[in-house]
Amino acid sequence: MHLSKEGSTNMSNPTEHEIACGLDDRIEAAITDGIRRGQMETTRRSKQRRRRFTGVILTTVLLFICMFTIKVSPVFAAMVREIPGLNKFVDLINTTSDKGIRLALDNDFIQPIGVSDEHEGMKFTVQGIIADDSRMVVFYDIQLTDKDTSVDLEDVSLTNISGKKILASLSYNNVEEQKQPDVQEIGIQRGTIVVDVTQGKSLPSAVLFKVVLIKSPISNSDHVKRELFAGDGEGLTTKDNEGGTEFKVTIPIDREKFEGLQKEYVIGETIQIEEQSITFIKAIISPLRVSLYVDYDNNNSKQIFGPGDMQLIDDQGTVWKGISGSMGPLRQVLNFESPYFKSPKSLTIEGSWFRALSKDQMSVIIDTEKGQLLMAPDKKLDLQGIEMIDKYLQLDFVLKGLDPTDNMAYSLFEGEFTDADGNMHQRENLKESTTSRFSESGPVEQHNIQYMDNRIYKQPLTFKIFNYPGYIRDPYKIRIK
Repeated sequence: MHLSKEGSTNMSNPTEHEIACGLDDRIEAAITDGIRRGQMETTRRSKQRRRRFTGVILTTVLLFICMFTIKVSPVFAAMVREIPGLNKFVDLINTTSDKGIRLALDNDFIQPIGVSDEHEGMKFTVQGIIADDSRMVVFYDIQLTDKDTSVDLEDVSLTNISGKKILASLSYNNVEEQKQPDVQEIGIQRGTIVVDVTQGKSLPSAVLFKVVLIKSPISNSDHVKRELFAGDGEGLTTKDNEGGTEFKVTIPIDREKFEGLQKEYVIGETIQIEEQSITFIKAIISPLRVSLYVDYDNNNSKQIFGPGDMQLIDDQGTVWKGISGSMGPLRQVLNFESPYFKSPKSLTIEGSWFRALSKDQMSVIIDTEKGQLLMAPDKKLDLQGIEMIDKYLQLDFVLKGLDPTDNMAYSLFEGEFTDADGNMHQRENLKESTTSRFSESGPVEQHNIQYMDNRIYKQPLTFKIFNYPGYIRDPYKIRIK
């Protein structure tokens, strides 16, 4: 779940704390865009569905402090504290900046569950959920055998009762509580798991939830957020499950609680930005998210990768942040926090730029034997170096000259590349990472590290661009309702 951001109230003489919070806001925005980019990749990269991603994000202490800004209403807090198993989650709920989730909780959308699985002295319990057809938030806790130990969640998967994978992306958030007197000083670890259901799918009346827990010393445990992408319905993992223990629980879902609450608004409005045609098709509003359908004309001269500064704004001026999305070559579905329970009189989509690149600039050519970048879309991209790491070649790309407001963590290439003979190669074992360096005015540079099998290839090699910091600009405002 995303962290909230607070602006400085002393614009003329900002304190060091305020400057640091502002800088971490941009870092958090980059993290958020990286998460959104990762979720969008699951749909588009259909030929890479068995790739395994690592998405571990360690937040700074200051950013952790800055996120405690949105509070659950006192009435709801008092109500939840009376529910056995859920009373300890009030403070955890306070850490979320997702206004839609907070509104759903305030409107009695929580479902107490209380199902557990126990192995090797550890007990994994789902205490409650909030759910609709589009999303589910799982509140879990783990009783540990040792107060000086924590666990990592790995290989999280979701199926229906018959074992068929549910198409969804999953993210989870750990908050460790090292010492709990009410459980005789045995450690309790609590957190949330957010399930974003693939567009056009819905949750059944019960799901089978599986997770592998791996013990680690608590000194090495931080507040972390991980993303697991399961766009093809196949469970993925962030690392090998060596030494882990699997836990399984069946979660009943009261569908009557949200049946018929989803609303659809037809938009059907097309805009032109630098001669590129973009059509806003419709918006679907549910209690836990707003899904906006956007189409890009196949006749456009540029490949549009997505919006850069799009916001969902209600009639009171409240901004409802983007949370996730899915991506195809011509259609995107962009998800936002939901104002469903606020019942705004109007909702608009506003922005000023999209990421785009001419379709004749979509290739990057590299000679990996000579370590040379032979062709790139422009001077923003350079090859910093190539290094042999075990059985892989590590390619270090650097992006410079990004727009100061562009906080995307770029995943540059598709999962396939071709050699000089036209043979296509899959990067099945690819692990990819992106790091950004920031100044007070925005991103300075970004490194994208990619890996490929260390083999003999007929040089040079051609990679197809997946996402790139090219821009088209023109302010737009689209009314949903």
